[in-house]
Amino acid sequence: MKRMLYVVIMILSVNLHAQSSIPEFFSSADKQLHMGGCYVISSMTTALVYKRTANKRKSVLIGLGTGIALGVAKELYDIKCGNPELGDIAADAIGAGLGVLCVRITF
Repeated sequence: MKRMLYVVIMILSVNLHAQSSIPEFFSSADKQLHMGGCYVISSMTTALVYKRTANKRKSVLIGLGTGIALGVAKELYDIKCGNPELGDIAADAIGAGLGVLCVRITF
């Protein structure tokens, strides 16, 4: 499991512009910020809930839900005050999933 975590970290730390095989969706700085933000939010929430409850399933669901919910809330805010994009919600979901996965590996 630790080996998988190291692989994920290595993949995320590589400069995405240097890789021509990665879709343009992931090379957008805005999408990377969405993924990174939701990664941090969901991983922190998952770890905190697990520390308080010692319930793996509950911590994963709450961590994933919190990351995605905040990403969707930001896009709803962008309807009035910005540029909403459906791709941003997808990036939020990917980041939240990776955040929960990385914390879940360490349980």
